[in-house]
Amino acid sequence: MQFVVERALIPDPSRIEAVRASARPMLDPELQAEPRRFFAFLDAPPHDVHLVRQVRRRRLDGGAAHDCRIQSDYVPYLVPERPDELTPVHVELWHHESNAPRGTVVALHGFTMGRPRIDAALLMAGQWYRRGLDVALVTLPYHGARTPPEARFSGERFASPDVSRLSEAVREAVYEIRQVIQWRREETGAPVGLLGLSLGGYLASLMGGLCEDLDFLIPMAPPACIGDLAWGFLEHAQRHQDPTSLSYDELRRAFRVHSPLAHPLRVPRERVLIVGGRGDRIVPPHHPAALWQHWERPKIHWFSGSHLAPFGRGRIVQAILRHLEELAVL
Repeated sequence: MQFVVERALIPDPSRIEAVRASARPMLDPELQAEPRRFFAFLDAPPHDVHLVRQVRRRRLDGGAAHDCRIQSDYVPYLVPERPDELTPVHVELWHHESNAPRGTVVALHGFTMGRPRIDAALLMAGQWYRRGLDVALVTLPYHGARTPPEARFSGERFASPDVSRLSEAVREAVYEIRQVIQWRREETGAPVGLLGLSLGGYLASLMGGLCEDLDFLIPMAPPACIGDLAWGFLEHAQRHQDPTSLSYDELRRAFRVHSPLAHPLRVPRERVLIVGGRGDRIVPPHHPAALWQHWERPKIHWFSGSHLAPFGRGRIVQAILRHLEELAVL
């Protein structure tokens, strides 16, 4: 991950002033004082969700996996987009057909991921499906099948060095996640919650500060501040030798509007379970710890391992299942 970030995402020292310029719209005093303004669409009446594709891909025990597309009517905040860049929202839905689902896990993958078959394993989709929950595996903007042709890897356009473009990608992801939540709630009438890993954990945490109606919220290995995370990569970058480079405070302010730490928790605290890794070298443990403190200490489960260690950990699965049982989701 250090190699990918250093070679593709950390700007050359000659472009530092361009990066500073890209951050100026996010430093608007009104946005800094009231970061929810960046997500004002959440306070407007929701638009109807238009499912433009639902194809049954393969059988599952008691149901099937469907390839779904939701029409995107997202309106950018700052960065102009061509109409052909607004791709439909991609969701692989693991849907129970023999019995009504007990609820839906909206599962959000990490940076550079976005292939449902792999995401399903890392997000432990089979565990949740076998216990009666539908699973909606969302492909985030600029990832997986939504990767632009000019991008070198899945997610490159999402984590751009351009601050406004990255912030726009976060805003678009929030809009689409909200669409998926609305769709599943209208379809099933059952509980709907979020489970996200890494970048998905960041977005899930942000949603917890923007929406109050999530039935459960489970961020795993979640960054709490992109500015702090970027600083950690910059410190270790071999070519980060320029004394005029971005400072720690500049980075924190630049990404503040969508940091979960800039938004008070709106989901009832008892619905939250944070999962953090004591040995995580990509999202260091002070990130989930800061989120835990900011949210006034909800439940937190620490595992001994690094960033992708949640995959296959029985204790993590059991902690999540206990949490859902206590909420009467299971």
